Amino acid sequence: TPPAAVEPAAPKAIPVPSDLPVVNKTEREDGLIIEDLKIGEGYEIQPGGAVVAHYHGMLKADGKVFDSSYERGEPASFPLSGVIQGWQEGVPGMKIGGIRRLTIPAKLGYGERGAGADIPPNSDLVFIIQIVDALQVVDEKVGEGEEVGPRPVCVTAYTMTGPDGKEIESATKDHPFIWVPGEHMGMSMGLEGMKVGGKRKLMIPKEMNQTAPGAPGTRPANVPLTVEVELLAVKNLVPPQPKH
Repeated sequence: TPPAAVEPAAPKAIPVPSDLPVVNKTEREDGLIIEDLKIGEGYEIQPGGAVVAHYHGMLKADGKVFDSSYERGEPASFPLSGVIQGWQEGVPGMKIGGIRRLTIPAKLGYGERGAGADIPPNSDLVFIIQIVDALQVVDEKVGEGEEVGPRPVCVTAYTMTGPDGKEIESATKDHPFIWVPGEHMGMSMGLEGMKVGGKRKLMIPKEMNQTAPGAPGTRPANVPLTVEVELLAVKNLVPPQPKH
């Protein structure tokens, strides 16, 4: 009989680096307080970027923890365009490896509505945020055509290589590849904001190298990828969001 499948070990909780001294502090006019506990040395996060991060969220009033990736033992991957305003303002400028404490007024958090049972209305929030990695984006040519929105169908030429520099897969202008919404986490985040005719280099962290079940391709999972992509056409299923 075949050996029984071995269940992977559950991630273990990680200590929250909350007792580090503040090395830099900024108070914004809108009430956001940014405190750097450790300055990173890697790629600098840009507004609207995408990150792999650990975070520990507390209510400012009583310190009650409402969400913590540290406690789960696994970082989360997400675009800044999809999180609360306090994160959108407070995370850019961090570098990979950096740790920052954000004190976020309710108006930049969940406001008068709150969120679920754990975040009451009008709650000020405190987050410890540690940047584990980030989607690195280099625009080699800015396009002049239609811009990629939040749910796009993208027609592309591209070359994808693995950490060893060897080509994994590619598509050409004559035989392009069509990416559908949600097909690949890193590509979905990396194509956002491109304009038709543009060329972009993406360095996708292993945590964002996730292909939806049933999607085409045999790319290896859980390894970092480098993608040189040219956007040939886009069909937006949802219009691009206006810039603030």
